[in-house]
Amino acid sequence: MASKKGLYPPIFRIDVDAARTLFGGDVPIVDIPQRIVDSYNANKGVTTYEREGLTTVNGCQLIVYRNARTRAQLTPWIPFYEPSGIKITKVSSQSNHFIGFIVIDDDLYAHTGGHSVVVFERFIDVSFPIDIARRIADPEVKRARSSQISGTTLVSDVNFRDPRRITYTESLENVWTALSGQVRSIVLADSDLRAVFGAKKQMRLEIGSAIKFGPRVDSLEKLLKLIWWLIAIVDSPLPKDDEWAILDSIKVLNPRKSKDLIARLNSRLAEKLVVAHDYANIAVTHGDASLYANATSYTVSRGEDDIYANTRRPNLADILDKLVPGAEDPESLMTSIVIRSNCQDYGSEVGTHGTLIEHLYGEIRHGERTYFLLSGRWYEVDKSYIELVTKDFVSLMNNLDLQASTIGLKEWQATKSEGAYNEDSVTGPLTINGDRVLTDNVELFDTLTCVGGRTYIIHVKRDFDVKVRDVRSQIINSANIIENDLRLGNPTRLKRHYEALWRRERTKLAETEFLDLFNYPRTYVLAYGTTTKVERESVDLFGSIVARMEIVTLGGQFRQVANTGHTTELRIAWIKIIN
Repeated sequence: MASKKGLYPPIFRIDVDAARTLFGGDVPIVDIPQRIVDSYNANKGVTTYEREGLTTVNGCQLIVYRNARTRAQLTPWIPFYEPSGIKITKVSSQSNHFIGFIVIDDDLYAHTGGHSVVVFERFIDVSFPIDIARRIADPEVKRARSSQISGTTLVSDVNFRDPRRITYTESLENVWTALSGQVRSIVLADSDLRAVFGAKKQMRLEIGSAIKFGPRVDSLEKLLKLIWWLIAIVDSPLPKDDEWAILDSIKVLNPRKSKDLIARLNSRLAEKLVVAHDYANIAVTHGDASLYANATSYTVSRGEDDIYANTRRPNLADILDKLVPGAEDPESLMTSIVIRSNCQDYGSEVGTHGTLIEHLYGEIRHGERTYFLLSGRWYEVDKSYIELVTKDFVSLMNNLDLQASTIGLKEWQATKSEGAYNEDSVTGPLTINGDRVLTDNVELFDTLTCVGGRTYIIHVKRDFDVKVRDVRSQIINSANIIENDLRLGNPTRLKRHYEALWRRERTKLAETEFLDLFNYPRTYVLAYGTTTKVERESVDLFGSIVARMEIVTLGGQFRQVANTGHTTELRIAWIKIIN
């Protein structure tokens, strides 16, 4: 069978300003692709990508690179079946990875083949694909990928049975990073688009860091026509029925239109982390969350010196606690520190890498607005969106309010840690300190107590900020384990938790007495310690939007847990911190 003609090219726009910030403001645009590739090769410590050629076509500068280190590999079927005596004929396969850079005026675009986006991923203009999609795509989507601002799942995929609109509730904690839908029928009639793909009744559209159409692009000439068409579309007016607006509730800052704002945010972030060593509401991760989380080793380096090397993922304290800016200013330090991960299960060449700022994830307040940081890119949170979140949040805090003293939680001395408070709060024969006792890597409770014929499963957290993310996850995981054990009528994990408590001398109850506590109606309690109670009048004193989103999300998630039985409820208790 003859090979089919053409490519299925994902089309990226490169953030030229970001590249020039790194390589120098006077770098000609035609030299930027080589600078990007040289930088990648230098980080890898070996020449991985080599240039295949450079030419000019229809006024566009074209530069093509190939991964020269790929080698044909024998299929793993051969050694797998070898012990059985079956000899499979030797078969080799080779993956090829290409990049085609296209310079048009003072803009730079790229298309790829294979896993070559890693070369320039730090310079991708992620606002370009969504700006295109809002103008040419149907409002309904079939599949989506999101990065979570809150929660423990950094990246998730959602598949819809039928194409439909994404709602405010689904956008509550998500930055939508990939969407799959259809091109509008009126757009399919555009003569310039038809010149590329021909007449089509429908056309699939994939939106992520790149834009990709369903049909194959037959020739280089048509690819250039497609890019010219996209350039014209991105500056056209939005359609009147722009129902993808909800996706902009948390929207990426355009690197061109928001250049000065991004610079101010980077400066403030550097001051917070590098100078003040204030790591609140900021974490270290990578855009390819699954690959990063499952890596077998991590290395953090500054120049030729390794700051950190371990099989455990580094946190900000591991990276910055011992560093001072020195000759470099704080912002330069954040871009000079490089984090690498390697996933040996997939091969010595597979992993992630990037600067520290490209690995940061969290929340910062600047002026009158809140901004989220994901993989080094800034996102602005819409004020009306914050108002919706806050409205739901305040309503939940009121409805779920529980007086701490009624379940034996005393005031919290400011000098005491969470561990010391949990130990001191235990009183009475039916109260158990379960702090730091785990079952299946889950802390089922900090404190367990029985009051008035109801069992309270209490999770305690000091402060009301991004750390609410941890206690939200803890409550949901705890509730799922306990309620599933009870629903199945075989409390295996509760028995194992009792054994762990008994070994650490946390309870004198017999196993049957411990299990009997869960036959009472159950209340899961999020108990937070602050000097001021979080309520309608004081909510603005607590600046973390992530914390508010966590509470709203917790309420929604817990309703699913509570469906397992009418005796289960969620409450929130304020513990006053006193000097």
